[in-house]
Amino acid sequence: MKPNRLAFTQKQTGRFVLDVMIIGCFLTLYYFQQQPTRILFIGNSYTYRNNMPELFENIAKANGKNVYVEHCTKGKATLFIQSKRKEVYESLRKKKWDYIIVQGSSRDLLRDTRTIQHKTLPALQKIIGEIDRTNPNATKLFYMTWGYRNGFSKEENMESYAQMTKKVRNGYLRLKELFQIGVVPVGMAWYNLRNKNNNIVLYVKDGAHPSLKGSYLTACCFYAGIFQEKAEGTNYYSKLGPKTCRILQRVASKTVLSQKKRYLLK
Repeated sequence: MKPNRLAFTQKQTGRFVLDVMIIGCFLTLYYFQQQPTRILFIGNSYTYRNNMPELFENIAKANGKNVYVEHCTKGKATLFIQSKRKEVYESLRKKKWDYIIVQGSSRDLLRDTRTIQHKTLPALQKIIGEIDRTNPNATKLFYMTWGYRNGFSKEENMESYAQMTKKVRNGYLRLKELFQIGVVPVGMAWYNLRNKNNNIVLYVKDGAHPSLKGSYLTACCFYAGIFQEKAEGTNYYSKLGPKTCRILQRVASKTVLSQKKRYLLK
């Protein structure tokens, strides 16, 4: 009896198609595993001091993450100034980013209601609109900054560190509600550390900008906020000692991961 050549061919074809599908799945998985998580920081000196994005990148890589990190920054830039910078929009168009972090100036959200309503928020809406247009699949995050070491004496009810911190925090919580965008509570990590360990100096002499320890704490907050896991155990210490870094890692992790719902972090 002669074999059914048609049936044999159909069987072979079916196996071939299945093999191709399996190989395709493996290749697709391999491709996406090799693709780095692309992260863009938009901000001012609170971002670029001590090259905080690079600290974050090194922490992530030390933990086995495949990341590509850039920052688009300008000293003393408010959100209004950022909204006017062509470099911001060029950076947004440069790549398909997975995460885009937006940092306001230290006093952006301390201004009077009229300035915030008619200047700050429209500027932020412009930036967010461009992010949505150029990177619709990117996760957007706000970078909550911190209070000055001794508060801001030029403004009423902000004369102390605690008062200024509260005002900044409330401002970012409002942005979270308005835009439905998550907030990485860096400022609260600073607050929690200051309450527990005054021996770790987070500021430089001006009482506003971060020391290397302050930037490292900030980078750990972003690690926890983006990857949804503790920064504790990271063996990258920059120029700091392991003991100090472990404290910073622990405070950042606890602050961010214990308040995910409040700050709209997934």
